[in-house]
Amino acid sequence: MKKILFSATLAVALATTANADSIGAEVGYAAWSSSLTGNVQKGTGTLDFEQDLGYGSNETNGFMWAYIDHPLPFLPNLKIQATKFSDNASGTINQNVTFSGKTFNLSDAVTSSITFDQIDVIPYWRILDNWVNFDIGLNIKAIDGNVQVDSTTQHANEDFSIILPMLYTKARFDLPLTGLSVEADASYVGYSGNKFSDVKAGIVYETSYGLGATIGYRHENITIDDIDDTYGDITIKGAYAGLFYHF
Repeated sequence: MKKILFSATLAVALATTANADSIGAEVGYAAWSSSLTGNVQKGTGTLDFEQDLGYGSNETNGFMWAYIDHPLPFLPNLKIQATKFSDNASGTINQNVTFSGKTFNLSDAVTSSITFDQIDVIPYWRILDNWVNFDIGLNIKAIDGNVQVDSTTQHANEDFSIILPMLYTKARFDLPLTGLSVEADASYVGYSGNKFSDVKAGIVYETSYGLGATIGYRHENITIDDIDDTYGDITIKGAYAGLFYHF
């Protein structure tokens, strides 16, 4: 899936470059001190990430991004973002629960690991382009994940893969004569009781050479209501800090 998305993204980027009189681009990476909270159910009973599995403390993950923009008004610009999230913990089961066909009993000691990797392919249009920038577009978010839970007698392993078309918007406000900006972007989709949101907000400083830094906060939430007999309310959130180059 990731190879297909990368090929499609590269084709769009090359087509955009070939047709533009002048283009701008940016690449960057941010370290994300993120924590996992919430719950998931696939079977009888609900696994609570904090109370049953021991999650909730911050772990350092990260995300990177790149974008290309151009002056042609009818063709979308393009942004790509890749997020890597993984965490592991130890806990004690607080109720009898069946997850992915395996039964864990009250007071069972368990270890677990969770991955929640994402690729965002975002074609967007810049509606305003001066000291206020405003973008609107579509975020095609591909999620690859895994939840693994182990006790002394049981091993549960659940893989999942989702592609979500989401609405995308971004606003950026430049502070005069400082190199500083404040910005926020959001992606959202909701249908049939299922919801996914991905929101970032932060402060940006860019030098006259194009090198810059950013700090901010990112909050992701997914509500699952009977997708392949799976239910859940999952939140990943925390502060980030990163570097970028704009050319």
